Amino acid sequence: MNIEFQKNIKDIYIENGNWTIVRSSFSNLVQLEQQIAKLPYNGCGLKKDEAVENTLFPPFLQVFYYLIYQHKSIPNEELYFSEYLKWLNVDPKTNGQFAYQGNMYSIEGLKARALRAYPSLIRDIHFYYFLLESKEFENVKYSMHADYYEGLDILVTRQDVTYGVSILINTKRGAAFKKLKERRHNYENNIKEIILKVDFSELHKNGNFYLLDKEQLKRLLSEIGTTKT
Repeated sequence: MNIEFQKNIKDIYIENGNWTIVRSSFSNLVQLEQQIAKLPYNGCGLKKDEAVENTLFPPFLQVFYYLIYQHKSIPNEELYFSEYLKWLNVDPKTNGQFAYQGNMYSIEGLKARALRAYPSLIRDIHFYYFLLESKEFENVKYSMHADYYEGLDILVTRQDVTYGVSILINTKRGAAFKKLKERRHNYENNIKEIILKVDFSELHKNGNFYLLDKEQLKRLLSEIGTTKT
């Protein structure tokens, strides 16, 4: 008897007290790019709030990937931010302020920060699928833990060697963000880090977003070749 599980869940297993839920793939690269092309983006030019900028809030990437897992599609900016507010227990109908760890912050300031992170999150998930479908690697992995705690955007394995790919867009903000990440990250398991530096002008425009493509794949393969020698 062939019975399909609901919600596209392939398996749930518990091992040593840890729960793992396995879902079917939500998309292929073509479908993903079609989704991205239709997404609105209104994050340009939003005013920074220094109090928000200098506070360590829970990572935006957790909500972003959770929503992809839940809906099998990339969340638009409104769903992404509204869900983040829910995770912080923020009432969006307040007077524009919210409390976090005993201090008050601006919702608009938080939105400006969240929406600046949004294109980068989209760029990472797109490049993951781009590398996966390139068939150049034995394994392509994204790990939220490795991303946030070790600064590695994507893990790839080629000829039995695993490399952590850190994507660095060559802007002042990109360089500052990379330096900030380096202060809190510790590369585990002797993973070799490859910093993939990309000029913004090299990115491929898709709708409102700028993505990595075959040119960055070629550079990554070249970097891997250099690293191995």
